[in-house]
Amino acid sequence: MAILSLTMEIALNEVPIYAGGLGVLEGDKFYAMARKGLDYYVLTLFHRNGYVEYEYKDGSFVEKDQGPVISQIEGRLKRERELIVTTKLYGEVGIEPLIYEMGRAKAIYLKPTHPDNIAYVTRRLYVEDSPEQAIIKYIVFARSSAQYIKERIGIDNIEYIDLQESNVSLAALALKELRDRIRLVIHTPGPWGHPMIPNEIVGMEFEINVESGLKRLTDIVLDHVGRGYAVSRKHLETISRIFPQHYWKLSYVRNGVDLDRWSHREIKLLLSRGLRGIGLEELRKARNAAREDLVALLRSKKPGIKVGRAIIAWARRITRYKRPYLIERLIKELGRELDITFVLAGKAHPRDGDGREMMLRFRKLHDEMDNVIYIHDYGLEEARTILSSADLLLFTPFPGWEACGTSYMKAGINGVPALSSRDGGVLEVIIDRYNGWLFGLEVTQFINIYEDAASVSKIDEEDYRDLRKKLIEILGIMERDPDTYLEVSLNALKSFRISSDIYRALEEYGYIRKV
Repeated sequence: MAILSLTMEIALNEVPIYAGGLGVLEGDKFYAMARKGLDYYVLTLFHRNGYVEYEYKDGSFVEKDQGPVISQIEGRLKRERELIVTTKLYGEVGIEPLIYEMGRAKAIYLKPTHPDNIAYVTRRLYVEDSPEQAIIKYIVFARSSAQYIKERIGIDNIEYIDLQESNVSLAALALKELRDRIRLVIHTPGPWGHPMIPNEIVGMEFEINVESGLKRLTDIVLDHVGRGYAVSRKHLETISRIFPQHYWKLSYVRNGVDLDRWSHREIKLLLSRGLRGIGLEELRKARNAAREDLVALLRSKKPGIKVGRAIIAWARRITRYKRPYLIERLIKELGRELDITFVLAGKAHPRDGDGREMMLRFRKLHDEMDNVIYIHDYGLEEARTILSSADLLLFTPFPGWEACGTSYMKAGINGVPALSSRDGGVLEVIIDRYNGWLFGLEVTQFINIYEDAASVSKIDEEDYRDLRKKLIEILGIMERDPDTYLEVSLNALKSFRISSDIYRALEEYGYIRKV
């Protein structure tokens, strides 16, 4: 029996068309299932112009067209015969399935080829000119994925279909006969993950009775699937408050990472001798060797960079709820006083004005300080090096807004501890001062960061004071008592390789059986 995952993005090393954490998570699942030799299908749209890439030019970040690079990638994918999909609202749509295979796992990229307006609307990932264009994407993907499943996989061969976020979830309405085998996995509490859609459009396209007016897509689909998942315990608590009428069908599976994909070669070599027998000196040597790779990367990006006693990394998609402004303030206050190097990495959505402004502010720090580097062209290779080789990872989301997060997991499995705010999956895997450090408040209510400025300011100020204090404490430990720091590092290595293994998550989803 096959497992299916429907997603708008998947970050494969060979086909890196993705925006952020969800795509990387789906890629990790794909590689893990491929190694298990199981029938696994990922269905996604093929975005011929990708997501976004920036070039820094004349004091600003300019978008670059990813089309030529993706065209080369497309040429390496296997083509299947055309699928003609009928939609009630947009007529017939031509879909060219493009296939990437690894063992019995398949990533199926559904590429709209005609009519021209549909091909245009679907050209970029998460970038549309209007809400109406986004709805076209939702419906075209729903219809084309449902038809592909029925015609080329077969509904009798399916164990589960997991819908990754509401933007792909209308497929559930086109696969009503599989209701009990379809689950909705919710990956964010943010409003962008729960777009409003006119009920009338859904009713007309999928022939269901609905009331007039706007409704959250997530609400519509939760009415038509057997189960919904959050991706951490705290996220479940938040989602249950946002969608109280559906709390009874919600549970959670904490995300994980692919150990093979995200482990540094020096850590793999160390682990080949057995996890239990690793001592502080062996770990120190492996971590130092990994650090040399990071230093080489930093010097390739900024030849004159000053490499300090400690390398502190903040590497995330740049958006308000991840609080990059806390790191900016930290660097301004401490950057010239302490012998540390700050590595900033990540990029903003092209329509996120706050995020793009933050990119410029990070670049200003890069230009003005010799111990700060900002890597705006942050991709999979850069992520593997930074997360596996820094001395400390800073993880700073506003409480309640990080569904789970995985960057601290990718760091932890390499013995890189994190200093994290109390949010997402962190609360289940980091024990303060044992395998990492925690700072700030654990906020139980969901605060809208775009509307409640007073509450945000108060929490930010308290969190920043604790972040600053904890960072100075950690740097003191690293300098005066390095073995204590290494003990935290070793505890992170040992604990994260159990708690954050993607196979643990796949077992909990029922994809694989426990041995």
